[in-house]
Amino acid sequence: MLSVLILTVLTMDAFLTGLRKYCLDLDVRLSQWGFAFLWTNKYVVLSFLLIYIFAVSNLPLDRERERYSIARIGVSRWAVAQGLYLISFGWFYAVFLLVIQNLLLCRVAQWSASWGRGWIMLSGGVAAGYDIYVTVPYLVLSNYELLEANALTFIILGLLLGMMGMLVFWLNFYFRAAGAAAGSFIIFLGLAAVRFRSLIPYSPTNWIQLEKHYNILNPEQPKPGYMITMLLLLTLFELLMARRRVERTQENNRR
Repeated sequence: MLSVLILTVLTMDAFLTGLRKYCLDLDVRLSQWGFAFLWTNKYVVLSFLLIYIFAVSNLPLDRERERYSIARIGVSRWAVAQGLYLISFGWFYAVFLLVIQNLLLCRVAQWSASWGRGWIMLSGGVAAGYDIYVTVPYLVLSNYELLEANALTFIILGLLLGMMGMLVFWLNFYFRAAGAAAGSFIIFLGLAAVRFRSLIPYSPTNWIQLEKHYNILNPEQPKPGYMITMLLLLTLFELLMARRRVERTQENNRR
């Protein structure tokens, strides 16, 4: 887990280095509302989700070592407890990403009750010559309030991490590589959806990006209500399937 935290910090720093240099050179300050813009880059989404899949790829824990807990509470409750722990870890990781981003930008940040001059300047494409991964779509600035944009991004990210973690958890009951393979497939499906927009309603990793949400110019794209509902239902389904799978093991006196 320590290696996951270090890798996350180093990756976040690599994505924000160009942005910090741009702000320091031009003496531009950024407001604290930039979390929603971090995820507009497909490589940011790819990198942090792959790190998360790596972090949860060893779950569930070895049942041989957990045999005393299983004996006390039963294998079904043990599986549910493991799943809830994994969902909680997804939200913790989302909070960690938010905190680390703000800490790494603290030298060029300022508190503001609006988007601020810095983010608005970036939406105009004035950062030519700087290696900046964070883009600021004008569509997001013009159609979302700052609290709405950041809250939506954070909520969908937390639900997405929980859903993907539960997918890994469920499929790992069959064999260890299955969960990581399925999670990686969903992540790379998101890269395909960047080119084939018809895949966006079926590609949860794209739902973090606000420009992939429904708007008047792209009415075929999904709405936030659909995204949140689907992520909740998928998480519940995967938890129930994981519980059903573990109930068929020898710990529960079944073949």
